[in-house]
Amino acid sequence: MKIFKHNRVLIFLSAFICQQFTCSAEFNWDDYYTIENISVNDEIDPQIGGLDFNAKGELVACFHRGEVAVYNEESKQWRIIASGLHEPLGIYVEPEGTILVAQRAELTRLHDKDKDGLIDYYEVVCNNWGLSGNYHEFSFGIVKDSKKNIYIGLGTASNGSGVREEIRGEWNDTGGLVQEKFFYGGEYGEWTLKRRRVPRMYARVPYRGCIMKIEPDSMEAKVFATGVRTPNGLYMDSNDQLWVSDNQGDWVGASKIHMIKEGGFHGHPASLLWSKNPPRVVPSKMPVKKLDAMRIKSVVLLPQGDCANSVTQIQSFENAFSSVKKDLKDSGQLLLGEMNHSRLVRYMPDVVNGKKQGTATHFLSTSALDHGNNRLIYSADKKSLYLGKTHLSWPGRKGMKKVNYTGKPYLIADSVKLTPKGFVFEFNTDIEASTAAEDYKIESYGISYHTRYGSKKRGLIQEPVAQITVKGNTLTLDLKKNPKADKVYDIRLPKSITSELSDISSTRYWYTAHEVYR
Repeated sequence: MKIFKHNRVLIFLSAFICQQFTCSAEFNWDDYYTIENISVNDEIDPQIGGLDFNAKGELVACFHRGEVAVYNEESKQWRIIASGLHEPLGIYVEPEGTILVAQRAELTRLHDKDKDGLIDYYEVVCNNWGLSGNYHEFSFGIVKDSKKNIYIGLGTASNGSGVREEIRGEWNDTGGLVQEKFFYGGEYGEWTLKRRRVPRMYARVPYRGCIMKIEPDSMEAKVFATGVRTPNGLYMDSNDQLWVSDNQGDWVGASKIHMIKEGGFHGHPASLLWSKNPPRVVPSKMPVKKLDAMRIKSVVLLPQGDCANSVTQIQSFENAFSSVKKDLKDSGQLLLGEMNHSRLVRYMPDVVNGKKQGTATHFLSTSALDHGNNRLIYSADKKSLYLGKTHLSWPGRKGMKKVNYTGKPYLIADSVKLTPKGFVFEFNTDIEASTAAEDYKIESYGISYHTRYGSKKRGLIQEPVAQITVKGNTLTLDLKKNPKADKVYDIRLPKSITSELSDISSTRYWYTAHEVYR
C-alpha cells in the first residue's frame, strides 16, 4: 500500500505522542456491566421525571406528559395508574402505598381508595409557591428525612422567555421590575429586546430558586434554603443531610453539588427576594464581594464540557454496583446522572481544615449508556441501576435502561485525598504505574463567581509533578508547588496504570480545593 508523505508525518506524530503519554485503549466498561433497554407503552411519551419502587417491588415512574405507571419486570408490561399531572419531576412511594408526585403546580398525593390498582383520589398536599408561566419554573423532588419532612426544589425563571398576565402568587417588583416589563409585546416592546434589561434567571414569584420543606400533615411549603438555580437532583443521606445538584448558568460557573444548610444561601442571588431579609435592590446587582461572602460554597465543582454539563439526580455510590473495596456505607460517595453525555459522574469526598470538598470523576463512560440520564434508582440488591431518560428543553433522550453489574472486579480508585504537597490515590488493589513525571498531566484553574453565564478556566496553569510514589495500592503525586486554595485541579493519570484485575477504569479526576492544608 502506498503511503503518502503527509500520512508518514501523522504516523510518526502518533507514535511520538503515544511514547510521551503512554497510550493504550480506552477502558471497556462493557466487560463489567450489561445494559438493557426497557420498553415503554406506545401511548406514553417516555420522558421520565421520577422513579421509585412500591411494596411489591414494582418500578413506579412518572412521565413528562403527566402519567404515572407501574412496571412489572416479569411480564415486562406497564400499567398506567394515573394521568393528568403537569410535568412531574419527582415521585416518592410512601409506606402506606400512597404516592407523592412533585408536579409543576403542586405536590400531590395519589390514593387508590377502592384498592383496584388505579388512582382514584388526587390530594393536594401543598401548592403555595408561585407560578409566572415561564417555561423554566420546574419543580424538582422528592426526598424525605427521618422525621418525614418532605423536600422539593424550585427552579428559577429564565429570560429566554417572559411571563403570563395571570400568575399565581404575589409579584415581587424590587428594583422597579414590575410584572408588565416581563410580558411579551405590550408597551415595553418585544421580549427579544427587553430581555436584555432583566436578569438571566429571575425569581419574581414565590419561592423560585429555593429549597422548600413541607412538614408532616402540613399544607404549607416553607423556605428551607436559598441560592439554587436548577436543582434537578435531591438526595437525603442516612444522617438527614440534604444534597442537591445544580446546573451551570449565571452565577453558577460550573455545575456543582451542594450540601444544603438550613437557612443557608447557596450562591444564586435571584431567590434572595424570598429570604428572611430580602434586599431592596435587584439581587443580581448586589456587589459580588458581598454575595460571595454570604454564600455557602458547593462541596465540588464539575467543570463544564470536561466533567459534566447538566447533572441530574443524586444517589449513593454503592459497593454492590462497583468494584470499590473499601466500605462505602456512610462514606458520602455519590453517583449522579448526566444529561448531555453517555456517562455517570462519581463524587468522592475529602475533608480539609474541617470543611468538606472532594473529587469528581467519570463512571460508566460508555456509548451504550446514551444521553439524557435524568432519574436513577437502584434495585433492591443494589447490583442494578435503572436510568430514566428525558430531554425536556435540554439535549437528551427518551426511554429507560437497566444497568447490571456482573460482579467481575476491575481496577478503580477507592478514594482521592489532598495532601500538603499534592494528592494521594487509594485503589482497590495493588497497582503498577509509571514514576515518570512527564506521564502525569495536572492543570489548575479558578472558576469565577459572577453574573455571567458559566466561567472560563481562570488563571489556567500546568502543575509540574515533582515526585511520584507507588506503594501497594496507593499512588502519591507531589507537586513542585504546593496546592493552593480556591482552585480546581484537573488530574490526568496515564492509561498504562494496571493491576492483576484490569487496567485503570478512570484516568481523569477533578479535585475542588476550596481549602488546602495550612
